[in-house]
Amino acid sequence: MPVLPKYQLKQLFESGDLITQVTMNDLIEATYNPTLVAGANVTITKVESPSGATITISSDGGGISNVTGGTAINVTSIGDARQVALKVDNTQTNLIVNGTNELTFAGVHVKDEGINVGTYKTINFIGADVLAQDSGQPGQVNVYIPTPVFASHFNTMDGSTSGIVAEAGITRSIVRISSPTTEGSPFKTNGWAGTNQPAYTSANGSVNFVTGGLVTGFSGSASGNATITITLFDADGTTALETYTTPTLYQNGTHVSPSGDISVIISGYAADSSKWKAAVFITVVAGDILASAGRSGGRYNVRAVMNTDSVTDGGGTYTYNQASVFFDTNPSTPAINGSMSIVETTPIVKHISGVEYYINGSTFEVNVTDIDNLNANTQGRAAAAQWNFRVAGNVYGLPTLQLNAWGLSVGTWNGTWTNLYNLLNANFEYTSWPISATNYRFRNSNANGSSTVYDPWNTGNTINSPNQSILIDTWGTTATNLGEDFEDESQRLTRGASSYSSFNSAATLGTSISNQTGSSGPFSDACVVGSYLVRADKFFADNGNSPQLATLIPNLTGYKPNTLGPNPNYSSYSQTPTYHRRFYTSSPLNIANFDMSFTGTWGSSGDAATALANSQLKIYVRRENSIPGGSSGHGGNPLALHGALFNSGAPVNPFNDGASGVDTVGSLIRSAGSGNTVTGTFGPYSCINGFWVEIQIIDSNIKIDSINVTLQFTNGTTESNPV
Repeated sequence: MPVLPKYQLKQLFESGDLITQVTMNDLIEATYNPTLVAGANVTITKVESPSGATITISSDGGGISNVTGGTAINVTSIGDARQVALKVDNTQTNLIVNGTNELTFAGVHVKDEGINVGTYKTINFIGADVLAQDSGQPGQVNVYIPTPVFASHFNTMDGSTSGIVAEAGITRSIVRISSPTTEGSPFKTNGWAGTNQPAYTSANGSVNFVTGGLVTGFSGSASGNATITITLFDADGTTALETYTTPTLYQNGTHVSPSGDISVIISGYAADSSKWKAAVFITVVAGDILASAGRSGGRYNVRAVMNTDSVTDGGGTYTYNQASVFFDTNPSTPAINGSMSIVETTPIVKHISGVEYYINGSTFEVNVTDIDNLNANTQGRAAAAQWNFRVAGNVYGLPTLQLNAWGLSVGTWNGTWTNLYNLLNANFEYTSWPISATNYRFRNSNANGSSTVYDPWNTGNTINSPNQSILIDTWGTTATNLGEDFEDESQRLTRGASSYSSFNSAATLGTSISNQTGSSGPFSDACVVGSYLVRADKFFADNGNSPQLATLIPNLTGYKPNTLGPNPNYSSYSQTPTYHRRFYTSSPLNIANFDMSFTGTWGSSGDAATALANSQLKIYVRRENSIPGGSSGHGGNPLALHGALFNSGAPVNPFNDGASGVDTVGSLIRSAGSGNTVTGTFGPYSCINGFWVEIQIIDSNIKIDSINVTLQFTNGTTESNPV
């Protein structure tokens, strides 16, 4: 069906003649009008009329009606077309049209001192005196000739200064780390508990970090972006407890975190060629930060990161990492709140003049109770992981015990030891503490020991054991055949009725003893004490190889050791003390004379020769054998080294080998001497093998320290063996 005008369709519709199946399909086909869209260079025009709408499609044919040239662009008409061309400066040779009519960049012409080198698209700067560096601005490179000298970056040595960051304000010490109750209560160690690690203490744990000199990379103005970020990490080294980033760093100033626990001081800010440099001083109050996290000190470390200015320095990142350290709040000082005791366990003894003494090998038990806070966060002494518990028994001749409490070399803690920071009531015991001092003496009633506790930062208290009355003598046998120093009684003899015998040093000294010589009786045994020969009631004290000659302690009944019963009381021994021994030789030569040298104190006489001359000290001599003839043996005539000089009674009473009686002028044998050396002679008789001496102390203030004898043989030779 042809398409009818719209008015005809309307009339047909109104009359009812239009609607049939065929006409309806034709109507749909005829009236369907798709949307028309104009494309490039196309114009669509619609005109309405009674017969319907007329659509006109017009085309410009794809051409451009007008083209206008711009800067550096030239437009030329060629017929109905337009030619567009790029204006190129023919005087330059960098931007050119190549052989394929393509515009290209030939490169930069390079000359060296006016001589052409070539044209290159890339320039590579080489050498120590040239520096090409990104300026931080798009499309700009900075070239420095000669190379500028920049300061080093933060924590580097890459420039002219030392930028290395150093920890300051604290002193690290290697100490023993105690254990918290649980990790984090009251501190964290992250595996350090029970090991030796770096630590320090201070009021608040404040620590500083300082650059070695000025460092580069700061901003030139507030619009820059140079910053420093400081972070304090927990014991694990990864959990941040506080972080602070400064504002832009472009001038001197102090920047403080909101908490006040981190601060950054910038000083010495100055130009650094095309950059900016300054010194950095960082302070971190570690103790406060840890406290804010619920810690009482503990392990931590700090990281400081400087991001340099992106414009002047290219925005580099430079990092300092502090090595982990333990901050000890030092909550308390260790203390011994209990007691110390020293008691004998195994006495090993010797006897001198009836008095019993401890000797080397004697052992004692020491107990120290109720030691508190020895582990307070850290352990050690004098800022080191070294002995922190000291037990001394010097007065007893015991070796001083300097012990690491966490690893005892001797003794035990009786099951009371742990590594916990709050350890209380620790009890120490050592049951076999041996006397080991050589050539040591002590005789007094004030023997005690001491115990002291320490931590790395403080010395705790010292307590003493109760005083005890003890006697110690660890000297060995020292007397010789011709020397006597009264260290022992190995050469001492007892004069019996018909012979000499070894002296019984374990027996109490005798009084009213018989078989002594002369008229100075009654007699008692002289006492050997502390390398002196004295009257027994002059037994004197010694404060530890420090003889106290004026401090007399003759009553020893309360002194230990006493394995054979109580020690003697010599308070009443006021009789004339005597001492016997033999001076002898293995030589078969005849002894004509002898010298006797003394040391000691001599009372009112002043020296040994005067004491002998005044008979305040008496020495009787009996030859063991004699030729030709003469008196000898145990019952021989006693010859007097004291009194007047040899043969001083001649011619009326000449020397007669003592036949005239005890202490007569005929018995005198001291031929010369002054001071503390005298000479004795046997006159016309010779002595064979040696002689016995009987020493009598008349002046009770005399104390003989040593006697050394030199034998003079008839052939002019001598023999001595001094102590």
